[in-house]
Amino acid sequence: MTVIGRERRTLAVEHLESGVAVLRFFVPDHSQNVLTAEVLADLAAVLESIDAGPEPTGLVIASAREGSFFAGADMSRVAALKTLAADEIQRLCAAGRSLFGRLSSRAWPSVAVIDGVCLGGGLELALACDMRVATDSPHTRLGFPEVKLGLLPGWGGTVRLPRLIGAGPAVELAAAGEPVDGATAARLGLVDACVSPEQALRSACALIEAARTTHSHIDRRRVQAAAIAIDPDERAFLEATTAAVMMGRTGGHYPAPAAILQTILSGAAVPAAEAAVIEGRAFADLARSPVSVQLVRLFQIGERNRHDPGLDDAGDIEPREIAKPAVIGAGIMGAGIAARQLRSGFTVTLVDVQPEAISASVGGILDEAAWDRDTKRIDPSRAVALAGRLRTATSLAAIASADLVIESVVERTDIKRQVLADIERAVGSDTVIATNTSTNPIAKLAEVLTDPARFCGIHFFNPVRRMMLVEVIRGPATSDATVATAVAHAKRLGKCPVVVQDSPGFLVNRILMPYLHEAVELLREGVAMHRIDRAARAFGMPMGPIELYDMIGLDTAFYAGLVMAAAFGDRIDASPVIPALVKSGRLGRKTGGGFYRYKVPADGNAQRARIDRPDEGVPAILASYALPDTQPTAATITDRLVIPMLLEAVRAVDEGIVRDGRDIDLAVIHALGFPAFRGGLLAWADSLGAAEIVRRLEPLAPLGPRMTPPDRLLALARSGGRFTTD
Repeated sequence: MTVIGRERRTLAVEHLESGVAVLRFFVPDHSQNVLTAEVLADLAAVLESIDAGPEPTGLVIASAREGSFFAGADMSRVAALKTLAADEIQRLCAAGRSLFGRLSSRAWPSVAVIDGVCLGGGLELALACDMRVATDSPHTRLGFPEVKLGLLPGWGGTVRLPRLIGAGPAVELAAAGEPVDGATAARLGLVDACVSPEQALRSACALIEAARTTHSHIDRRRVQAAAIAIDPDERAFLEATTAAVMMGRTGGHYPAPAAILQTILSGAAVPAAEAAVIEGRAFADLARSPVSVQLVRLFQIGERNRHDPGLDDAGDIEPREIAKPAVIGAGIMGAGIAARQLRSGFTVTLVDVQPEAISASVGGILDEAAWDRDTKRIDPSRAVALAGRLRTATSLAAIASADLVIESVVERTDIKRQVLADIERAVGSDTVIATNTSTNPIAKLAEVLTDPARFCGIHFFNPVRRMMLVEVIRGPATSDATVATAVAHAKRLGKCPVVVQDSPGFLVNRILMPYLHEAVELLREGVAMHRIDRAARAFGMPMGPIELYDMIGLDTAFYAGLVMAAAFGDRIDASPVIPALVKSGRLGRKTGGGFYRYKVPADGNAQRARIDRPDEGVPAILASYALPDTQPTAATITDRLVIPMLLEAVRAVDEGIVRDGRDIDLAVIHALGFPAFRGGLLAWADSLGAAEIVRRLEPLAPLGPRMTPPDRLLALARSGGRFTTD
């Protein structure tokens, strides 16, 4: 090897003795390499210097940052696109394609060495090279996640990808947005080789030497420049089947997948230069769309959350790094929390006074922790390995050395208080103690502890494996160090923690209960179940409120409703329907019947039960509590379900339940399935405007205090202000 050549801030050029120039990128001020304006300027300058001579025998694009080739474009630049005119966005796309195109427009061949994350614009950079080598590192992932931002690849991705792997696979890769590993990329033809990281540069140089001998890179360029011949029947089949799958996945709310399909198919029928123009137009249309604007914003506030310590002023407070977590209670939630700890690399102690409860949960815990997302199967060898890190006991003596204990026993205040007092006596003085609760006030539970400063709520949602949100609940005596430790640990578990103040319903249940309550009021007014659930789904919710009641469990909802009614009875009365259903034995999906009847699978797993029909006995129960028949329109049903959630969210912000309104938008999306394309409750309200919300409330005024706008909503309506500040 020769000496390192001239360096710039984001890349260094190394000239090998073979004459190959190696460009190694390391982007400062970022946790991963991203395509910033500085990176693009440095790349352009280096390519100009290479053009000035002497001519290399080949060019290798690589990364000097471990685990990261390029994670995509700089998101601040992506977010700024919404302010630009369509023709300006197209010009930026053309400039990016032109720069990348220089990598395969000279006599010498080029190779991208992909070791680590290679996503979005990073993959477009790699595709612009003549050839690609991926590594078999577990960190190597290649894909186009732009669809998750409501976008499509805009720097030549939709042009080069189908010419490399075929139109069908290209649509699937870009429209699904899921990355693949190096071996899968090789099978697809996305890369030319998948080797160990140690062999990657050598393999790239061998590809360059072979291409120089056979001029194969010139032949590849001809293929990339030409149109693709697609049989008309194949195209029609691809359009019909893929469009149907996309509609099923998106419900028609997300335009990007359909745009990707049409852009790839339209671009395949013409030479690459014309396909690039088609891509630029499609990208510009999507970048300015309301859906993309909201999805990009959500990505940014998600990144904000990822770096948020959970404190307004962290100062010199350092969260404790948890090494020995323990979970008390082997029920559904306790088992899920234990599995999440295992899956995240911890050795975890699970305690339950009932040996049979532990025996019943261990298999499921190991299966869940060993689930392989790629194969969609349980990895038996991983389950066996994890078994050695799951320690079970029936006595609290087993948690003496734990540094975090999460209590997850039955939702009864008296039982939780007794267990928490026992935990405090069993652990060291610096152990963090937490409760997983959805209804119990932290202040009330903390009364039994001698040191409530180390106590907080860590509220996971069911099922723990799928639900991203964790509410970290700060009690009156909870210390900053305890909050910071709980937040940091939740992030190590791959969760999205939101810090909330102790209050009835905390945040999520406080916002959810008006939605559920209004659905039952509509039932009492004679509105059919399917109309209510259909209106919610049409709005974008993953399921309707009636079905959600059954999934939560009507007994659980009953107790949560009592808590909310006690605190906010003027707005959320305890419905007489729910206790009547519980008294009749209708508890929801888990018992095969609630508002709906369910088909339970042969294995008896109620979690996978499916709706069969409305329960025939429910109308008689509703008749006992009937209200005057209203038969509202679908639009009114939607307003009655969603606007009360917004009103409660506004009050939660005003009362300081959350530190920032953006946390509400994250919470409702990650915990309630509020449609991401609407950006969250507050973002949705901004899309309408406060004045429009007030106007929609006017005809609902006869319904009483629950439809009364808070003072801040009225003030925003008068001033034209916004609910969100970002």
